Order: sequence, then C-alpha cells, then structure tokens
Amino acid sequence: MSKKNNNGEIEDPELKKEYEAYKTLQDWVKTVPKIMKELEKNGDKDKLIKYKKQVKLVLQKLEDIKYALENEK
Repeated sequence: MSKKNNNGEIEDPELKKEYEAYKTLQDWVKTVPKIMKELEKNGDKDKLIKYKKQVKLVLQKLEDIKYALENEK
C-alpha cells in the first residue's frame, strides 16, 4: 500500500510521478470512444488503425503503472 501523508497525498516523489502519469493516461482513455467515432465517421481508416494501436500501448502502460503503484518498493 502506498505511503500517504495526512492530506492523502503520496509521499514518495517517484510514486507520485507514476500516479500522476496514471491519472493523465486514465483521462486520455476516457476520450477514446469519441475520437474513434469521429475517425470512423470521417472514413479515415489509416488514422483509425494507428489510433487503435496507440490506445493499446496506452492501456499497456496503464497496467504497468498500476502494477508499480500496487507493488511499490
């Protein structure tokens, strides 16, 4: 479990960066359905394929960061 101060913030600077990266990626993932619909609507299959690959990479990174946060030093 992560060490948090009295304000509920993570104390370890490295874990804090990982948590912030995790939250940023989570926010980005929330935009995925809308963007995919726009790409499908516009019929740009190459951009859609590239975007889907990017989404897979981001999801993998989220899993990596989540694992690091859960299994902190």
